[in-house]
Amino acid sequence: MNHADLTGKDRIKVLFLRPPRHYWPILNESDNFLLPLGYPSLAAYVRREIPEAQVEILDCCPLKIGWQSLREELAIRKPDIVCIGEKVCYIHEAFRGFRLVKEVLPECVTITGGHFASHLPKYSLDQCPAIDYCIRYEGEVPLAQLIEGLLGKRKLKEAQNLVYKDSGRHIETHIGPNIEDLDELPVPAYDIANLEAYAPFGYLWPKATTIQRSRGCVDTCKFCSWITIEAKHKRQPDGSVVHRPNYRSKSVERVIYETELLYEKHGARYLFWVDATWNVDSEWLALYCEEIIRRKYKLGWWAFTRLDQMLQQEKDGVFELMVRAGLRHVLVGVERPAESNLGWLNKHGYGYDVAKKAFGIMKRKYPEVFRQGTFITGIRPDNAESIRNLLTYAHEIDLDFAAFHPITPFPGTPLYDEAVKSGWLEETDFAKYDMFCPVMPTEHLSREEVAHWTTWCQQNFVAKKPLRYFSRMFSPHPIRRRLHLWFFASIGRVLANQAMMHYQGEQVFEGFGGVNKLWRPAWYDA
Repeated sequence: MNHADLTGKDRIKVLFLRPPRHYWPILNESDNFLLPLGYPSLAAYVRREIPEAQVEILDCCPLKIGWQSLREELAIRKPDIVCIGEKVCYIHEAFRGFRLVKEVLPECVTITGGHFASHLPKYSLDQCPAIDYCIRYEGEVPLAQLIEGLLGKRKLKEAQNLVYKDSGRHIETHIGPNIEDLDELPVPAYDIANLEAYAPFGYLWPKATTIQRSRGCVDTCKFCSWITIEAKHKRQPDGSVVHRPNYRSKSVERVIYETELLYEKHGARYLFWVDATWNVDSEWLALYCEEIIRRKYKLGWWAFTRLDQMLQQEKDGVFELMVRAGLRHVLVGVERPAESNLGWLNKHGYGYDVAKKAFGIMKRKYPEVFRQGTFITGIRPDNAESIRNLLTYAHEIDLDFAAFHPITPFPGTPLYDEAVKSGWLEETDFAKYDMFCPVMPTEHLSREEVAHWTTWCQQNFVAKKPLRYFSRMFSPHPIRRRLHLWFFASIGRVLANQAMMHYQGEQVFEGFGGVNKLWRPAWYDA
């Protein structure tokens, strides 16, 4: 055991930590660093279930706490337990965070979770010996059970979804069930989340915070990491784990209560829904939106939206309610126009006709809604022409902003398993799994060629339709006007920064390709 014995302690300090990280320059820092909702959700559950726990959240990013300052924070706070969960492309910074914790507080218990640790727990423990325990999948129950085990209230091996080392051997506990009734969860601990740190300099989502109504998804896209975390999990005889969709939603009453708390107490005016798919269940949506309208809340919100659901909701009058209640920005995984390509991705209910009709309705009837779509490049059948055709598709369905990303097989997804088995992966540095850097070739293109044509699509989205884009900078609708101005200014800022760095001899000028490189904040090492 590489940590202190907490057995019998009547008071422990649990710290949820997001270490310093790089950010995407197309957004400013505050809009990159929205509240990681998993932390207040886990903190609230631990606070309710473990009376001995004093729970804190430290998000270095909005507070501009660099690595040296974090060292000082840890020495001052002296937590007994530190929890860090990170995305795949930031896992190296999570590992660095754990190493720092053990340097400053050698006997501190270190726990990791989230997508990466859920699917590569043994790799995480082996690559970063500073980690004591990995929690897999949804974390509330296993984290509380682990802490109970550390306090001597239960046997550690009885806790679900754990992986850890004992005398050099990997120990895996049983995989337990998900929480089916999300109303049983406590309200996220917004009171200790330092919400005011996120709002003052945000621009794309002013006075914004994250909120969640559901877990799981109604589809089975083989590249998606959401469904592998929020799914039902079952261990097979060979030790592998299979995932099954497990969509669950909080009640309307519960989400109204959380919305009221954020609006009335914390001053939130823009909601960032972190659901894999927000517009599921028209009856639920109608009830929620009618109550928001009745209360006359001046809210805006951003949501991942399914077009097939949206078309039915438009027929039923529900989509109009959503817009009246505050929907101002939809992000749609359009991905591809061809049904054969969508079939390869295992994505259902989409296609050219669906996208053309849905975005056409939004353009005609709901001009206040910003229409954003994502497109996947670099799937196995791709050639240069098929990637270039994605730009034509984005223009035909008339999006406000299109983002083109090379397909990224995240660990745990069916695509990752297929890519490993087939030998497609040419990049094993997980810091490159950022949805900008191609990590595998196609049947016809190298990774470098995939990167070239992906960048070509991105830079020509505006360049080939400049009047369409610039005219929307003068939209009468504030959100749409502001977003068009912001994206244009941000791209200009990135290009100007590159030009300056090139002039100073610090880097090669990459042009538009530099937009898709993560930046290190000025305070990163401070």
